[in-house]
Amino acid sequence: MDNILMHLTIRDAVKTSILSKQWRYKWANLPQLIFDDKLWQELERNWKSARIKFTSILYQVLLFHRGPITKFALTIPELRSCSEIDHLIYFLSKNDVKEFTFKIQKGHKLSSLLFMCLQLKHLSLSSCLIYPPPSFKGFNRLIMLELDDVTIEAEVLIKLISSCPLLEQLVLRITVEFDYLEIDAPMLKLFELKCVTTSVSFKKSPLLEMVSVAADENVLAVGDEFCNFVEFLESVPSLQKLHMSYHFTKLLVPDEIQTMLPFTLNNLKILELSAISLYSLEELSSVLCLIKSSPNLEKLKIEMFAEEVDHATYLLDFLKVQDYSNVLLSRLQEVTLIGIAGTVPEMTLIKLLLEKSSTLKRMVISSKFYKCDDKLVGTLKELNKFLRASPNAEVKFEERIQQ
Repeated sequence: MDNILMHLTIRDAVKTSILSKQWRYKWANLPQLIFDDKLWQELERNWKSARIKFTSILYQVLLFHRGPITKFALTIPELRSCSEIDHLIYFLSKNDVKEFTFKIQKGHKLSSLLFMCLQLKHLSLSSCLIYPPPSFKGFNRLIMLELDDVTIEAEVLIKLISSCPLLEQLVLRITVEFDYLEIDAPMLKLFELKCVTTSVSFKKSPLLEMVSVAADENVLAVGDEFCNFVEFLESVPSLQKLHMSYHFTKLLVPDEIQTMLPFTLNNLKILELSAISLYSLEELSSVLCLIKSSPNLEKLKIEMFAEEVDHATYLLDFLKVQDYSNVLLSRLQEVTLIGIAGTVPEMTLIKLLLEKSSTLKRMVISSKFYKCDDKLVGTLKELNKFLRASPNAEVKFEERIQQ
């Protein structure tokens, strides 16, 4: 019965009380309460004022619910800020909530009562203003923290992160510009960053396994020392998955071209690069550098940036002098290349991957163009001529889907 109730919207769960004596108020023992878009859309269809009806349901739930609430989610982007939300958070603070997800219309100042929920393990906040009270000492049990388009001061965020000693997952998608952001999370395993910031410093994260960074400009630091991206990679030896988006090469040394890292990324298994332009010498060399320095890659995904420029001779000259003799991708099994136009740098990359990947199972190539033309036909013919180290490698070519 509990399993059935947890698959219903909260409104439908309350309605089950009319089924029988056995079902009456059974919903009131639910350990998780979810108020989401599905509920809101239902209210908009059936009531003139969805907000008033929502408030009525909310108070009904708070009045009749008994027992602990381990998981609570309020994710209704259309809902405006209202005092009832503070009453709700007060109620949750008395019920040892462990997972809290919050997203309504932007601009709601989060109640300080949330920072009394010291049993929290998962906290996800969106589009709100965060001002912890001066007495707040931290979430000692928090494992996952996700902040999406929130308003928070850099000093407050730094203190919040450092006051969560068990933090393993940190996701920051913040539009506020910071001059400096320090990450002090010794148990951190996953880090995702999408924000405008001058510098990001990892004080100590030896267990970091997954990193995703999307930024136009970014200067990384390890401890108190600013560093380039090469030095940052060396400081996270446990890294298994890396995703870089936008002009990620700005994170590398800007004044020199890297052909190989001074160390190998032995634990890196998944590499994903988005919005990459192989027409740029810096980005082309960076892509090759990361691939050549990751001998144990298992999955590779590259999404090309749609840029129309003439082939520069310096790109071709760079490719000609590249040494691929010591490149070995003996564990690479899946490759996805999106936005291919059939240029020389792209074809060189495809050729390298096919020749050096002895265990490759599948390569999916997605076209930059919406329909197959003579140029793509020529690209397909050239692909079929490339040598393949893996006899089982399947190369699948897909046309771009019109959106």
